Amino acid sequence: MILFYAAQRSRVVEFMEQSVAEQLPSRALIHCRSLSVLEQRLGRPRHDIEVILVSIGDAIEMRLLNTMRHLLLDLRLVIVLPSRDPDIVAWAHKLVPRFIAYADTGYEQVGAVLEKMMGPDTSKIIPRSSFIKIDR
Repeated sequence: MILFYAAQRSRVVEFMEQSVAEQLPSRALIHCRSLSVLEQRLGRPRHDIEVILVSIGDAIEMRLLNTMRHLLLDLRLVIVLPSRDPDIVAWAHKLVPRFIAYADTGYEQVGAVLEKMMGPDTSKIIPRSSFIKIDR
């Protein structure tokens, strides 16, 4: 499962949702529209969370997310930042993400990065029992 935090809808958020749906169709995408909902979800058992995808809107939201750092450190994290502002980037690095993208450019790679991090999508793999054996 991919846990996806994005407080605001945007073209970047819509693109990432579409990208995940196309590249990882068998993976569930669970939305959290507020930091409090994200914090509640991270407080429950997390064995089914494969990756957390976070789309940050501004510096304040980034700082608030850092207050939950203790809940994020042992999870694979992908962050999409609103800009390359040095303060926001510094706060993001404190969360030790596996990948950082930016809303102004580069967010197109997020789907491919998630696919690589999560391994092959088993819905695209033909089960071995489906192969026909031909003896020669």
